[in-house]
Parts: sequence; structure tokens; C-alpha cells
Amino acid sequence: MTYLFFDIECANSFGGIGKMCSFGYVLCNSDFSIIESNDLLMNPDTVFDWYLFSKHAKCKLAYRREDYYTNPKFSHHYSKIKSLLEAKDRRIFGFGCQNDVATIATECLRYDLELIDFNCYDLRPLAEKFYDMQGGLGAFVEKLEIPTQGMEFHDSKADAFFTMKVAEKLAKDSAKSLEEQFTGFTPFSSKEQRKSKIKKLYANYLERKEAGKVIDEKQKLKLKKVTVPKWFDYKRELLEEIKIQNEENKR
Repeated sequence: MTYLFFDIECANSFGGIGKMCSFGYVLCNSDFSIIESNDLLMNPDTVFDWYLFSKHAKCKLAYRREDYYTNPKFSHHYSKIKSLLEAKDRRIFGFGCQNDVATIATECLRYDLELIDFNCYDLRPLAEKFYDMQGGLGAFVEKLEIPTQGMEFHDSKADAFFTMKVAEKLAKDSAKSLEEQFTGFTPFSSKEQRKSKIKKLYANYLERKEAGKVIDEKQKLKLKKVTVPKWFDYKRELLEEIKIQNEENKR
């Protein structure tokens, strides 16, 4: 059995759709001995949210904008990421990872690639319950006195490493393996996240379609339940949405 801890960063998540600019991971044995680790930077082929490079940003990216744009796109890294996430006898973990799983699913849609089919266990609720506290990864790293020297948060590789160290500390403090601790927990499924994001794309499509008809904000379309019809071309709509977002954010 091997464990893969991963984290991703996005150039933006406009419209509820993330566009990946890095995939960081730490692959280790069940005793947390590291086998392999890397940070795959990539050109997100979209605009960056300006806030990610602001000196006042709480979520500031670890690399320069140019460092991402000069790297290949997600499709170039697809085979490596797929092999990491779909390997036999492997458990996948993240920290607050629902959006990360969803982003991988939508990037496969965006580049017309086969879905990477995997389940990912979220360490966050388990850590919050055991240590009786709430917070992001940084709060747990500080609480558990995990060394951060030479590493930065929002560097995907570093965040994957910090996630692994939180898991290691949790296993030690609870005297239980990760498999034992996650008994009864439902992992995030890339298939289910893909379905959810397709519904989101359809909802965005309907809202744009109705926007021109709205005279009063009170008349704005309110979606309670979304059922995606068979005719909806979600791949084309995803590309169209990203194009619209880029144009709006270049102004």
C-alpha cells in the first residue's frame, strides 16, 4: 500500500470552475517514508486572478506569473498525474480537497481527455474532529508544530508535504493507521465531482441566457434544482465560459 498526498493551485476559479496552474504531490509508503515528490507547474491557459500576486493576499502563489506561463499545459502532465492517481493499491489524500478533485475533473473535460478516475480522502474533517479545532492547513501545521523552514504555503509540493506531516502526526497521536481512521468516511469521487461541475456549467449557461431578459434584480433566475439535458454540450460550454471570463478580466 502506498499513500499519495497532493495539492493543486489554480490561476482562477471564476464561475466556480478552477483552472490549474500547479499539481504538487508526495508519494510515500504507509510508514510515511517518501518515495517521490514534485511540483508540476503548468500554463493555465487563462488569466490569473490579480489577487493571487498581491502583496496583501492571504492566498498568494509561491511562483511568479511567468513561471507558470512558460511551462506546458495540463495536457502535457496528464499521463503523469493519471498514473499517480490511478495506481493500484494506493490511497489518495488531500486537505480540504473537494475543489481539487473537481478541478482535475474539469481540466480533463477542458482538454478533451479521459476522466482520471480516483477517490480522495479529505484529511481536514478527521483532523478537526481529533484535535477539536477548525482551520486551514496552515492552522494545523502551526498547532502541531510542523517545521516549515525553506517552504512556502500555496506551493503545491510544500502543501502536499504539510498534509502528509499532519497525517503522520494524526496517526501517531491516535495510534491508528489512516485506513483505520477513515473507516466510515466517504471519499470525494472524481466521477461525482465531474457530474457536479457539469451541473454548475449548465446553471451558468442558463443564468447567462436569462441575464438579458432581466429588468429587475428581483426577477433574476433562481435555480433550485438543475437537471442537465442530453443536448447540453458541456465541453463546448466550458471552453466558451473560460473565453468569456478571460475577456471580462482583461478589461
